[in-house]
Amino acid sequence: MNALSCPLCRLPLTLNTQGVACERGHQFDRAKEGYFNLLPVQYKHSLQPGDAKQQLDARRQFLQAGFFAPLKSQLQKLLPDTAKNLLDIGCGEGYFTNSFAEALPEAHIYGVDIAKPGVRLAAKAAGAKGLGGHLTYAVASSFDLPLADGSIDVITRIYAPSKDAELCRVMGTAGLLVIVAPGEQHLLGLRRRIYREVRPHQQTPVPEGFRLADEQRVTADLVIEQPAMRAALLAMTPFVWRINQQLKADLIDNLFEDRLDFSILIYNKI
Repeated sequence: MNALSCPLCRLPLTLNTQGVACERGHQFDRAKEGYFNLLPVQYKHSLQPGDAKQQLDARRQFLQAGFFAPLKSQLQKLLPDTAKNLLDIGCGEGYFTNSFAEALPEAHIYGVDIAKPGVRLAAKAAGAKGLGGHLTYAVASSFDLPLADGSIDVITRIYAPSKDAELCRVMGTAGLLVIVAPGEQHLLGLRRRIYREVRPHQQTPVPEGFRLADEQRVTADLVIEQPAMRAALLAMTPFVWRINQQLKADLIDNLFEDRLDFSILIYNKI
């Protein structure tokens, strides 16, 4: 946990019997699930920032069923064995973060998300898998990361926002940045049923301070036979807010077939 820094004064955080604290006495207790809340109340812009618990529960149900396993496997292969500290931005309920901890048993993994319900689920799952020894979860903002300058070797960002200056600040000199974004064909069939005009996904801009080193694509057929899983897919995406009840019932009641398409963008720090 040598990379954690105080979100109030930027001094290093060290472990104590209750949680972590800095030399100035700023104390952050460890929750019973094992995570730390490093998002001071004065930095919160809403009462419950981030994804809602219902959305996170649905995401956990869907991902644990293995539908995104091709993406998980490819990301695990990309991680360098030499990494000492990995940061997963927007970790959510921890499906991918925990898989990174499994792939890099010698590294320390940090998962941060602004949504406390997601971090709580992630930390609980990590504890059940025995990953707590080298995995730290924290409620924190990706725009003000509670991590020391140059302390991270690998940053992963899957469908999450971030601030370029913060990515540069915490990334080490020879660090690797991995960003996952939706590809052109991702859930195209579903989008065609929802939107009158399907607009292409916006291209991911190159973060300032980085250069694109490689781009990979992961595609797979998506066939969902169980109604509960079809409902979970809808609930975990923003699409649920744009679907009328008749279309929602039709999508849940009938066999769902579509396409997964992920773009993996790999950057080096300049």
